[in-house]
Amino acid sequence: MVRWLGALISLGLGLAQPVYSGVQEQALTYLSDGLRIKARVFWPVGEGPFPAVLFNHGGVDGLSEGTLERCRELAQAGYVVFASSYRGEDGSEGVVEVAKGEVDDVLAGLEWLRQQPRVDPSRIAAVGTSHGALVSLLAASRTDGIRALVFAYGIADIYTWYNYLVRTGQLGQDELTLRTYGGGPQDRPQSFRIRHGLGVVEKLPGTMPVLILQGAKDTVVPPDQARALAKALEARGQPYRLLLYPHSAHGFLVSRKTLRKQGEKSAVYLESLQAWAALLEFLRANL
Repeated sequence: MVRWLGALISLGLGLAQPVYSGVQEQALTYLSDGLRIKARVFWPVGEGPFPAVLFNHGGVDGLSEGTLERCRELAQAGYVVFASSYRGEDGSEGVVEVAKGEVDDVLAGLEWLRQQPRVDPSRIAAVGTSHGALVSLLAASRTDGIRALVFAYGIADIYTWYNYLVRTGQLGQDELTLRTYGGGPQDRPQSFRIRHGLGVVEKLPGTMPVLILQGAKDTVVPPDQARALAKALEARGQPYRLLLYPHSAHGFLVSRKTLRKQGEKSAVYLESLQAWAALLEFLRANL
């Protein structure tokens, strides 16, 4: 069962006119840990009840246009899609916490979805990219309400990823990075422990299938992160599938418009289409 840390309420509802081939978009404000969090909800045509997807975006700058496009496509395919602008983003209250309070925001969004008459509460999946993939994994370990999980180029082992960033000169010195990670695991052991995806694998619902999508040329979150998660799931007997795309770098699932500029027959563009098709097949099979 879910342990709720904050009250839940829908505050600014208002359905927009259809803007994407029949899809309706709803601007929503809901409560998580007492904070007013912004979200976008995408509704397919019909009365339902529909299966639903928590689409948990990457980065810490809110909902990108690429993410919104994928949400609209999922709604066109018959899913209600809930996309949170986590705390500190897009006008949401609070500050960015990086895979900490964001997990509470997603769980509160899950509860909102489960209360909607047009949503089938037994058929809800989480799709996460990058930061959102880790958020999704952590959220799934704290509830039995997520039936399937898509983990796209996410951080599974926070310790090896941090060391990788240090080794490759990619570790930022900005205020958020320093506030989150301090001087590393020895300096902030609790910060690392609560963000360690592999540490929660044993708490996942045992029958929940996991689809892992990873680019082989990802230099932000390297492929060993996906392999580490796959190995942990394998050891537990968790149903999973790992798809590695040999030409793809970070962000390929939501950056299709940019990749298309390289040509519709380019390997990276075709792989983005293949990954999306695999995601849709996975959702159809498991929701």
